[in-house]
Amino acid sequence: MTRLALAAALLLPSAAIAEGWHGIWSADPAWCANAAQIGSVTPAPIALNAQEMLGYENSCDITEAQELPGLNAWVLTLSCQSEGDTYDEKQLVMTDGDVLWMWWGIDDPVRFARCPA
Repeated sequence: MTRLALAAALLLPSAAIAEGWHGIWSADPAWCANAAQIGSVTPAPIALNAQEMLGYENSCDITEAQELPGLNAWVLTLSCQSEGDTYDEKQLVMTDGDVLWMWWGIDDPVRFARCPA
């Protein structure tokens, strides 16, 4: 690790260091045009950051993000609200550069691409 990177890692609070899964993600690149309106229009991408996951019909507080070392994968513990209901769940996310996969239960993963900044 370079000295500059090491100094930054030591000086910045851990919450300030973005994980690979943080960002605006879309299952269809055309939806990225609605990135500024997440939660109010559909179709739209989803937003993930250290505190929350936001979509059109749901929002989730991320109460824990457990990294699976060496896999570019995390298990997110979520406390969600959707259409008047509340629920808790765990979400597996895996990244490869600008691609993110999400698993819901035993279904096949959903592929998302990072929206341009």
